Amino acid sequence: MHHSPAVIITRLRHLLQRLRTEAYRPLAPLHLEAWLTPEPVPFDHRSDGRSQRLELGRSWGRLWDCAWVRVSGRVPEDEIGQDLVLRLDLNGEALVCDGTGRPVCGLTNTASIFHRPLGEPGKTVVALADLGCGPEIEAWLDVGANDLFGTLQDQGAVRLADLCRRDRAMIALGYDLEVLVSLYEALPADRARSKRLLQIMTETERLLTRLDPATIATARQWLAPMLARRGGDPSLTVSALGHAHLDLAWLWPIRETRRKNVRTFATVLNHMPRHPDYLFGCSQAQLFAWLEEDQPDLFAAVRDRIADGRIEPLGCMWVEPDINLPSGESLIRQIAHGLDYYDRTFGHRPRHCFVPDCFGYSCSLPQILAGCGIDSFLTQKLSWSTTNVHPHHSFCWRGNDGSQVLAHLFPSDTYNSPQTPAHILKSERNYIDAGVSSHLMTYFGIGDGGGGPGEEHLERLARIGNLDGLPPVVQRRTEAFLADWSRESAAFATHSGELYLERHQGTLTTRGEVKRGNAMMEEGLRGLECWAALARIHAGHAYPRAALHRLWQETLLYQF
Repeated sequence: MHHSPAVIITRLRHLLQRLRTEAYRPLAPLHLEAWLTPEPVPFDHRSDGRSQRLELGRSWGRLWDCAWVRVSGRVPEDEIGQDLVLRLDLNGEALVCDGTGRPVCGLTNTASIFHRPLGEPGKTVVALADLGCGPEIEAWLDVGANDLFGTLQDQGAVRLADLCRRDRAMIALGYDLEVLVSLYEALPADRARSKRLLQIMTETERLLTRLDPATIATARQWLAPMLARRGGDPSLTVSALGHAHLDLAWLWPIRETRRKNVRTFATVLNHMPRHPDYLFGCSQAQLFAWLEEDQPDLFAAVRDRIADGRIEPLGCMWVEPDINLPSGESLIRQIAHGLDYYDRTFGHRPRHCFVPDCFGYSCSLPQILAGCGIDSFLTQKLSWSTTNVHPHHSFCWRGNDGSQVLAHLFPSDTYNSPQTPAHILKSERNYIDAGVSSHLMTYFGIGDGGGGPGEEHLERLARIGNLDGLPPVVQRRTEAFLADWSRESAAFATHSGELYLERHQGTLTTRGEVKRGNAMMEEGLRGLECWAALARIHAGHAYPRAALHRLWQETLLYQF
């Protein structure tokens, strides 16, 4: 019987869901014991809170409650040596630690609010090998009763707590099929490539009536030639960098931002040994500074990855600030404090500004950037405008004094790219300046509430690097992209004046007390610095450099 392409794709998506489910075979339940506190406590005080046994389907806390949860169990004797994982979903965000308190990775509940076309936000799998466990299982979870966006899903009920055997071949088959389904849906249906894709996927779906190892191996062999097809000489190259955009103060308290930060970096480091091409970029010097304070050992590992080029400090600012309300002096301080921290801590001084999620960009910014030695600017926020489409993705941006910087707006229209073939082709179709530029940048991973790339992002990239039907995708640092992209800038158009966002206008007018408080801090710090300088010059008093440094950094933080 012949079915329409729509029916076949629907059946393939059902098959993908089946593969995701059956790839993890439950072996034994895990025991969960929690110690609840209203605020986070360190690992050494993990049992100071109120003790509670956690059970599947039952709530363990209210919004913003915290807990240390001990996960325990035993590996069945006949499963020792197998590829075993813990699957955990406590309907919150969690940092997984081993028995010594060493951070291993971050977890996020599957029910988190997120724009699903950009990917599934849930992270629920912990490899037993990463915990260093023997037959006796022990792990500790630093859990918050909140999802990525600061809400409590299902009243905080425990959804998943199992020891499972993982079927790597079944998972790999799922990624093979997912990439090809996405590619088929993104290509014109009348192309020979599309017709061949549909035919081979239809045959594969018919084969997979059962999911035994021999059938899975045969299916992967059938699909391999489709994934091995390479494109010719490219007209466009997509540079991709892992990212975890993290709003420092939005729908959660700042103390939760600091915990999100630790979870994100632990997850990044956990993925890197298994994915040697994986590169990650983190903007906002404040995040590195918090990690240095909160988790010195984890920070040392991050610093090592920065030294070997696997992690890139993005942008030049202390935080990603609003560009409209802070004074010009504050924006200069954002750059000065950001560059000083990067230079002092990592021996690195970025020459680009990375502010992807601000509600419009003042025409004074090119002057400030150029004056601070910054020559490039990156964002995507203008894609949110409700009426007019900005006429360029790659252009020279001229400020109100005539200063210029090069600007790149991500054609993907997001900093949360899922790295599917459909999304890569969207970037190619969107790229307004493809006639004068053969390079574009994309950032992938789960953001806004942090978390970053998951296994799915990296497995897709392993399959689509130079897949026929797509522009080649290369994992690269932002600075490497900018070096190639800027060589084409002589052909870029020039845009003069502000980059106005036709959205969120009320955020700049409705909170007068916030604007007043910021202005008071800016004026107060200016006065304090002047009087302190005069006191040093005329009376020999010590200049309070360290105190002013701390005051400025707190002020800059609140300008996020």
